[in-house]
Amino acid sequence: MSIEQPRTGTPFVRIEDLSISYRTGRDRPAIDVTHNVDLTVDTGRTLAIVGESGSGKSTVARTLLAYLRGGSFLRSGRVFVGDTEVFSLSGEALRKHRGGTVALVAQNAGQALTPSMRVGRQIAEALEVHGHTATPDQITELLEHVKLPGRLGRAYPHQLSGGQQQRVAIAMAVAARPEVLVLDEPTTALDVLTQASVLRLLRDLAEELRTATVLVSHDLGVVAGMADEVAVMKEGRVVEKSGVRAVLRSPGHDYTRQLLASAPRLDDNGIVEVHEDGTRTIRPRPELADPDIVVTGEDVAVTYGRGAHANRAVDGVDIRVRRGEILALVGESGSGKSTLAWAVAGLNPISDGSLVYTGESAAEGGAASEHDLGLPVRRRPIDLRRRIQLAFQNADTALNPRVTVATSLARPLKLFRTVPANRIGERQRELMEQVDLPDRFLRRLPGQLSGGQRQRVGIARALAGDPSIIIADEITTALDVSVQAQVLRLLDDIRRENNLSCLFISHDLAVVHGIADRVMVMHAARVVEEGPVDAVFADPRHPYTKELLGATLAAPGDGEDRADPLDRVMEERTWISEDSDGWEDAGDGHRWRRWRTTEGES
Repeated sequence: MSIEQPRTGTPFVRIEDLSISYRTGRDRPAIDVTHNVDLTVDTGRTLAIVGESGSGKSTVARTLLAYLRGGSFLRSGRVFVGDTEVFSLSGEALRKHRGGTVALVAQNAGQALTPSMRVGRQIAEALEVHGHTATPDQITELLEHVKLPGRLGRAYPHQLSGGQQQRVAIAMAVAARPEVLVLDEPTTALDVLTQASVLRLLRDLAEELRTATVLVSHDLGVVAGMADEVAVMKEGRVVEKSGVRAVLRSPGHDYTRQLLASAPRLDDNGIVEVHEDGTRTIRPRPELADPDIVVTGEDVAVTYGRGAHANRAVDGVDIRVRRGEILALVGESGSGKSTLAWAVAGLNPISDGSLVYTGESAAEGGAASEHDLGLPVRRRPIDLRRRIQLAFQNADTALNPRVTVATSLARPLKLFRTVPANRIGERQRELMEQVDLPDRFLRRLPGQLSGGQRQRVGIARALAGDPSIIIADEITTALDVSVQAQVLRLLDDIRRENNLSCLFISHDLAVVHGIADRVMVMHAARVVEEGPVDAVFADPRHPYTKELLGATLAAPGDGEDRADPLDRVMEERTWISEDSDGWEDAGDGHRWRRWRTTEGES
């Protein structure tokens, strides 16, 4: 966290009486997006703007670049960076301002980078557009500045991991040594270890460059680790503004209390239920009385490529999924967790081992192919295909934007024939009720729904096949904390009502602790620790599990003071896995793979 600076003179960033509206069409009134927003940021300080989706936080932050979305207009107010009123700039002065004085690091670096251009060339452009020379040595220095090897300058964006792409975007943002940094959800899609390292890098760069920083985030753990002050926005208005510790420890506004109560915490032993006054209660996990196993995997392997280019993305994993349980798969990007889940779904064929559905269709007998999950989905019998359904991370791209919700739900109903044709309309309404959406939404397009509503439609579509197991792949990553809490409660309700199993993939360990019954921790394509979620979180035995928990930036609990949580991140890995498949066992299903220190101590 930034060192406290003496407050003298006028703040470097000033947003005064800012009101912005969107035009909605001829002869229709404009929609007001922000109302009389006043914010300031001093040099060397970080202001976090938090709130639900649609609160106006990104709209306000991006005005520092004199940016307004198409169709929007400034109703009143002024925005100053230094002595410059940014909306008075145009032409060359505006181009120098954007990137030279104020730089933006956006949420998805993969979309911000040009896919057909080498990384080094893109960094060179960021220098040249602001009048700086771009020698190979300077490009290498910038890459090393963001903890990347200089050789990556010759790589294309698709050859980099998500964290590396985000670091390249940061290198481009700081290339011209800006005076203001706007960080708009810069780590939302990153795993906890990569997120922690990127945030620490951003914090260090902000301190080195003495920037005034504006952080937009729905992640209160990130805010606790990065910010000096917090402004809470609701429906376009700032409802609370104070120092970060004051807001997180003793919020003064009911809405702030609800946001904080909705945020998952590492010590939550169940699903959070938030009340109108901001108090929170924990719904205990259900007792799993049914011993049936619905999915069994032995020594499962998934290989990409062939010959010398072959890469094992999953290597010798054993998996059991019980009826009615939520099994979480966690690990950093590239650990193999999504690959394993997609193998269960038939999207990634296994290259070794066995993967079998042992639920209803298996109990009824029939040929082995009728419950062989080693087959790709196109070769599976229709009944087996419907047993395993997916809910994806980004409902925006998972739903066809050109068809109504009713059409999206009708397709699996027709494909799997779970109801007669004359009952499809009735079943659509039942599915909407099951995910707490009014049936009038059946006539809407995805673009007419909020992010949380689209995610609920995605879950309803997965339920249309009457599955035995749902694979939920990062379904809450892009949602703000209050909507995330609602979706998690919905998922828990559905699994209780239907005795439904769930493979839950997430990089948010606080979310995992709240919803999962068991957890499998994956590292480098293998499971390194597994067991009941309470046992693993209370007493992690493998050093990689400890790294993940240590890097998790969860919101602090009531009255809890956690200064500088980013300082808990481990700088260097001091262990390696044993070559053998040996395990240590603590009982009750809690076990971990053997490892040794790099000094050779076990």
